[in-house]
Amino acid sequence: MKKRTRILLASLAAAVLLPLLLVTADIALFLVQPVQPSEPRVVTVAPGTGFVRIARDLEDQQVIRRSAYFIALARFKEMQGRVHAGDYRFEEPARPLEILHRLVVGDVLRYAFTVPEGLTLWEIGARLEREGFGRAETFLALARDPDLITQLGVEAQSLEGYLFPETYLLERGAVERRLINAMVREFRRRALPQWQQAAAELGLDLHEWVTLASIVQKEAGSAGEKPVISAVFHNRLQQGMRLQADPTVVYGVEDYAGRITRRHLRDPHPYNTYVISGLPPGPIANPGAAALEATAFPSDDDYLYFVSRGDGSHVFSRTLEEHNRAVRRYILSPRNSSP
Repeated sequence: MKKRTRILLASLAAAVLLPLLLVTADIALFLVQPVQPSEPRVVTVAPGTGFVRIARDLEDQQVIRRSAYFIALARFKEMQGRVHAGDYRFEEPARPLEILHRLVVGDVLRYAFTVPEGLTLWEIGARLEREGFGRAETFLALARDPDLITQLGVEAQSLEGYLFPETYLLERGAVERRLINAMVREFRRRALPQWQQAAAELGLDLHEWVTLASIVQKEAGSAGEKPVISAVFHNRLQQGMRLQADPTVVYGVEDYAGRITRRHLRDPHPYNTYVISGLPPGPIANPGAAALEATAFPSDDDYLYFVSRGDGSHVFSRTLEEHNRAVRRYILSPRNSSP
């Protein structure tokens, strides 16, 4: 009887211990054996994704072998709530702990996001959302958030004008604040040391300089004309003339459909330089380096007027009579405008 008992106990022990040993061995193998994806994989972690979903996606993409073990490892390390959103590329053999660390430090793919010169806040936000980097609504709210504007050291109602046009490397998802920080930082690095003092010598404070530069940016079709267009506006300001810049009319119009009408020109919104004297209350776009420089260093010309030829270039005039002739030729009778 005792012998049978010993055999029974041994059998029970084996039945309990053997699976436990197998599981322990499997866990040990899971932890130490790198997994080699059959081909490079890109796994997207969307903002707010739970860790269980992340682990299952990694298993489905053959980046890890056991999602349940990976979840247990993350909980043991207290890392399951610290994963960064973004796109992760896996192509080299990696152990689970190495993969977990990549998720926690945010070792994500970064993509080029180009902001052309002269875009407004709204246009940058729309571009950001269209290319899958974030939400336009969030971007706009942050760019107008008084607390963030103060933190960034900008004395303005919004960050319009202070976001430097450049190509930035961004990860996918929820990058709005980081992009804004980078753009303001780039503005300070690229623009302020070079041209702010020159603008001040012309009687412009920082906000006035950026505001005028944004108008120069929107009016000029080529870099070569920016200093001349800048000179026109400086000359008009010095003589107490209204700037009468069409882009300032457009900036404050909600129903603009590509053509400025007489009603638009008479609209008394605060940015309309056909109605107000001096500069508008803030920038109408985000100017690039050439416009900022041209506004600080206008050409030595005494022009007071310019009109577009329709090909991106302009005709500049010193008198209203000369300007009216140019308007008749290039605007009222465009078919007869060729030299």
